[in-house]
Amino acid sequence: MEGLRHLVFGLAAEATIIAFSHFLEVAEEILQALVVFNVFFVCMLFPLNGSLKRKLAILAFGNIVCLIWNTMFSMLACTLASSAWAGFNALFILLSPLLNSLWVVSLWSISLTFLADSGKGKRW
Repeated sequence: MEGLRHLVFGLAAEATIIAFSHFLEVAEEILQALVVFNVFFVCMLFPLNGSLKRKLAILAFGNIVCLIWNTMFSMLACTLASSAWAGFNALFILLSPLLNSLWVVSLWSISLTFLADSGKGKRW
C-alpha cells in the first residue's frame, strides 16, 4: 500500500512539473524529454523502497539535469546547424535520443544506489 501511495504522489508531482514547464515556455523537445524521463522514473523507481522525500529529491535533480542537458544540446545543435552543412538536422534527429539515454540511464543507476538499503550487517 505504501508503494501505491508513493506512485500516486509521484504522478501528481510529474503533472505539476509538466505544468510548470509548459508555463515557463520550455522548448518542445525539452518538454518531451522531461515527460519521458518523469513517466519512466515514476513508474520504475517510486514503487521501490525508500523515503518519499529522497525519491522527490532525486526526481527534482533529474529534471534539473534534463533541463540543463537538453538546453545545452539544443543550443549546440542550432549553432552547428547554422554554421555547418544542411545534413546536420538528420544527424541531430538520430543522436538526440541516444545522447538523452546516456544521462537517463546514468541518473537511474545513481538513484538506485540512493534508494538501496545500506544493509550493514546483512549478508547475501
